[in-house]
Amino acid sequence: MKKKSVIAAILLSCVFVFALAQTPAPPKPEDVLKNLVRVEKVQEPPAAMKPGFDSITAKDSLAMLSYIASDLLEGREVGTRGYRLAAEYAASLMALWNIKPAGDPLPMSGAGRGMAAMAPAGPAASAQKGYLQEFALKQITNPSSRIGLEIRKGETLATREFHQGIDFTSMSSTAGSITAPVVFAGYGITEKEIGYDDFRGLDVKGRIVLIFTEAPGKDNPVSPFQKKELKEKYFPAPMQMMRGGGGFNKAREIAKLGPAAILQVQNTISDAQMFNTMSRPRPVDDSRPIIKRERRRLLIPGSAGTMPWEGSPTITISREMANAILDGAGLKIDDLRNKIESTGKPASTALAGTRVTIENKVDASFVRCSNVIGYIEGSDPVLKDEVVVIGAHYDHLGAWEDYVFNGADDNGSGSVGVLNIARAMALNPIKPKRTVVFALWTGEESGLLGSRYYVRNPSFPIEKTVAYLNMDMISRPYDAETFGRMARMFSFPGGEDVLKTIKVADFLPISFSQEGGFADIFRTVNNYVGLEVFLREASGDMGRGMGGSDHASFAAVNVPWMFAITAMTSDYHQTSDTVDRVSGELMAKVSRLVYATAYMLADK
Repeated sequence: MKKKSVIAAILLSCVFVFALAQTPAPPKPEDVLKNLVRVEKVQEPPAAMKPGFDSITAKDSLAMLSYIASDLLEGREVGTRGYRLAAEYAASLMALWNIKPAGDPLPMSGAGRGMAAMAPAGPAASAQKGYLQEFALKQITNPSSRIGLEIRKGETLATREFHQGIDFTSMSSTAGSITAPVVFAGYGITEKEIGYDDFRGLDVKGRIVLIFTEAPGKDNPVSPFQKKELKEKYFPAPMQMMRGGGGFNKAREIAKLGPAAILQVQNTISDAQMFNTMSRPRPVDDSRPIIKRERRRLLIPGSAGTMPWEGSPTITISREMANAILDGAGLKIDDLRNKIESTGKPASTALAGTRVTIENKVDASFVRCSNVIGYIEGSDPVLKDEVVVIGAHYDHLGAWEDYVFNGADDNGSGSVGVLNIARAMALNPIKPKRTVVFALWTGEESGLLGSRYYVRNPSFPIEKTVAYLNMDMISRPYDAETFGRMARMFSFPGGEDVLKTIKVADFLPISFSQEGGFADIFRTVNNYVGLEVFLREASGDMGRGMGGSDHASFAAVNVPWMFAITAMTSDYHQTSDTVDRVSGELMAKVSRLVYATAYMLADK
């Protein structure tokens, strides 16, 4: 909630991207109506799921959200008292509704665990677990890096040190030191179809690889890299770059070759531009309060310090630094670039006598956090061993000084969706054949940490998980402005003509993997809800490992997934993301759609 005025536009994670942008490219104009699921007259749901369906209301949705997004919960930041209160609240509701706990085993006494430890009355086996899946995160603060250079010529050893924020930029999160020889690998590209391979005859395993960003021929219309597919791959438009996640990542591909590290030089950005950018102070908006807070990064201990879709640690360096590294071989970085550009051939080479040391230092500590997990057992004696997981991230940005980032839409709304569906399944007299799991994840804002931890430490076997259904920000309706922005951003076909036919306030894009048979189910269940559902089926790279929200963690382990999200507004990651701005009706409609989807998946 805003205490004085709207907080400065602080994006906690520079890698977090508008989640809808992670979904696949839109269909051709002639396919719009085929992918737009519309209902002329809403039908009654089947009797088997109707009691639960009818229990989901706008009033109840707003009631739960009013507490979850209240100032008392202090923005539900990972590892804080506010998040713990939110977790206890969700656990108490699950216990009230007789949903079985699927968190950690309880200590013998159960003392000191609060409502999150309480299981509903029933078999002793159920009472042995609580609703919280607790785990430690490693908190990284005060990261710093230095890079040292050694060039040996005969008996002479020349050394030099480079400084973070001046000679290079790095986002290190793991303490350690690497010393390795250096190889220059051009643009770091292998494209066999056009006969171009920067790595041909070059051993990069265990070496530090120096490359250019992008590809040759950026300004050459006859370059083979100007072919549509290669141009989009190596010279993405700004909006394509925003999408990130599931697309091509050069550093990730190079990492498969086993380099110790990657140093990259900007292809067409001069040192002057780079230095001006690094030295420029952050703009200050005097109409908003200025909050200074120590930056931190949270990691799952024992895992790589990168996101699922990221590659090896990659450091961007200046041309001046690159020339210093190349000096031992008598080379200049722009001479090498000009040679590649003029010949269209690689100029890769090992730099004899040249070694680079990369040293990272951080302060580290542990933060205790938890997912909230409950389940309803399936009714079929065989199929109950298979599970459908319904999830949403519960965390938000927290409280900074006098300001609370309440996170009503992001993602109090999706969390309410999970609770709506949990109660609906509990109230429904006829349970589906498969087990249904309800999960509220921690740490999504810090890198999908709660869902990533779960898929590595699942309460139910991942190989028995038939689908994951994700809700993230389901309470803000589209209007003409936000719909128009979305249409332009993702080249939504049809333009104004399509806009005139759509009830934008009921518009709901749903992304989903090819596996799972989702499309037919969405077409069926929307008859009971009446939203304007736009189907966005993922394929190829977009179908696996795409970022943005917790479905990516399940996609990474080959679980079929779906993802529902409503309009992105200017309140995103602001203190103005409060309950008074959400739509209880839309929350209820999306919850009903996902409830019916989950029921059909679990019962077929």
